[in-house]
Amino acid sequence: MVDIFTPEKRSKIMSSIKGKDTKIEILLRKALWSEGIRGYRLNAKLPGKPDIVFSKYKIAIFCDGDFWHGKDFDQWKERLTPYWKEKIQKNIERDKKNDARLLNEKWLVLHFWESEILKNVNSCVLKITKELRK
Repeated sequence: MVDIFTPEKRSKIMSSIKGKDTKIEILLRKALWSEGIRGYRLNAKLPGKPDIVFSKYKIAIFCDGDFWHGKDFDQWKERLTPYWKEKIQKNIERDKKNDARLLNEKWLVLHFWESEILKNVNSCVLKITKELRK
């Protein structure tokens, strides 16, 4: 896979990608809200910057983009340029380190893939609800 943009153009495109309030985050938050689930925080200052945080229950929730966080990465990484392969691999490693830090601080860490949220947001809400009830 060859990048068709100049490095400058690619940089401009990449800088416009949203880091918070993404489509999948909003979809999951709306689904939680419609189920009457409140009490979460956004943008908590925790390792990895979880998308949704239930501080009272020490639950950190991440809404991970399939591409950026490497869903099934081994199946498609060979199609990438070395730059993108390294970039996604570093994201995966960073996610693991952040998860380990949160787990070490006794947080429950939940990750939901973009495709999972888009396909069945209610199943994601159910998983969260089960954890909140424990």
